[in-house]
Amino acid sequence: MKRNQKTALNIAIAVFMVLISFFLPSIKSSLNQAMNREFIEKAGKYALSANIKIVQLEYSNGENISSISVSAGTSGVIIRKEGDKYYALTAKHVIEESDDMDKTQIVVMGYDDLDYADSLKKGGEFQGIADYYKQFSQAAVEYSNDKYDLAVISFSADEVYNVLPVADEIPRYGDVIASMSNPYDKRNIITAGKISSRKPVPFGDEAGKLQYPIIKHTAALSQGSSGSALLNENLEIAGINLGGSENILRQYISGMAMPNDLILNFLEEWEHYRSERKVRGD
Repeated sequence: MKRNQKTALNIAIAVFMVLISFFLPSIKSSLNQAMNREFIEKAGKYALSANIKIVQLEYSNGENISSISVSAGTSGVIIRKEGDKYYALTAKHVIEESDDMDKTQIVVMGYDDLDYADSLKKGGEFQGIADYYKQFSQAAVEYSNDKYDLAVISFSADEVYNVLPVADEIPRYGDVIASMSNPYDKRNIITAGKISSRKPVPFGDEAGKLQYPIIKHTAALSQGSSGSALLNENLEIAGINLGGSENILRQYISGMAMPNDLILNFLEEWEHYRSERKVRGD
């Protein structure tokens, strides 16, 4: 083969590989959605109302002006109800993104509550974005732990939402799972995939001071999915999403979640959870 032909072939192969790397993540995601359509529909029908959106209102005061900034929002999942009070799991880092937590108000939106932009599209009253989000239930941080990057928050609501249990059985490599979250600028998105790690892998902060033993999966995530539920096929919480990894093209590759066995350990370290279990005789 002549040198020019070899060069052309190498260029063609390189272009093909780039195209494959560009489209492969989207193809995999589409295949996962198509192959698990019934599971996704089941989760949408019986689990989705346990999905919550967490928004932070940060108050700041200058010399002559005060302002309120509104976060894009993150995710969480309801795990318990006591009267009109709900308890939800989320990632600890998503409720600590504010520079000054003493000047931050955390509000919770139910799965059927509209974001401000959606409210305006449906003819809602025009008002300041901060004033709009102030109407939702204020949340309290009940318990958190850096060791797991998990937190429990509580909020009150008259509405009836689903309550999801934490799974007892540890998810295994190849198990089908679904992520239920609020990715940036979207709500109540369910994506399906599989557990892709054969054993827990370390994941933590950049300094390496904290390393969490997490599980990896292929259900698509994006910004805003942190703190959301990873569900098994019984619609139990198999994990809480903490983050994800991307390729050099900034395309999603895999999600990272705190597995259910460590979630249960985290909850057992929460005094309120232990006392309630004793009351119920669990």
